[in-house]
Amino acid sequence: MKDRLIISNLSKSFGQLKLFDAVTFIVDPGTILKLNGNNGSGKTTLMRIISSQIEDYGGEVLINRENIKDSQETVFNKIQYLAPYPNLYENLTLEENIDFFVEIFKSTRPSMKTTLINLFKLESFVRYKVSDLSDGTKKKIAILIAFLTRPQFLIFDEPYTYLDSSSIKLLNDLIKEHVKEGGSLIVVDNSSGGNNLEFSDYIEL
Repeated sequence: MKDRLIISNLSKSFGQLKLFDAVTFIVDPGTILKLNGNNGSGKTTLMRIISSQIEDYGGEVLINRENIKDSQETVFNKIQYLAPYPNLYENLTLEENIDFFVEIFKSTRPSMKTTLINLFKLESFVRYKVSDLSDGTKKKIAILIAFLTRPQFLIFDEPYTYLDSSSIKLLNDLIKEHVKEGGSLIVVDNSSGGNNLEFSDYIEL
């Protein structure tokens, strides 16, 4: 049985500034939620809390009934956050980055590596250092890693940034496959249409 992600009365403040308060929603298996809000409303902070990158907050984030603060290893394997600008190791090659993250996230399908490299048209860059690659290529690498490691909950912050139209279509196809298999997504997308992704629900901050 697939897990539920439960966000319960989540709040976050910086000093006297309250960023958001009493945010509550549930991410069921096989759903895509879009997170909306003005700049500065706390969307990225919320996503970083859910992915356990920020631990100072009010309320609870639960996987089923288990608080993520009590289960760091579970969170590490089940929730992955993709930032707008990829967090990769610049001095490693494209392939070394993929192999490193596949190992630490204990990917269940490493055999898909070559297939995804070819789908994203990265085969000619596998031995290039990441520092020598374009922002668009780096974004493709980060997306490829996310789908290779295959956590149940993917949290995508501006996933279409730096991508061309063919890569956007490929990303949407991968998302739809992930959801069909019971995976779930939380997505922030401020781009002006054209991505053709249908959302199960919308969360407002």
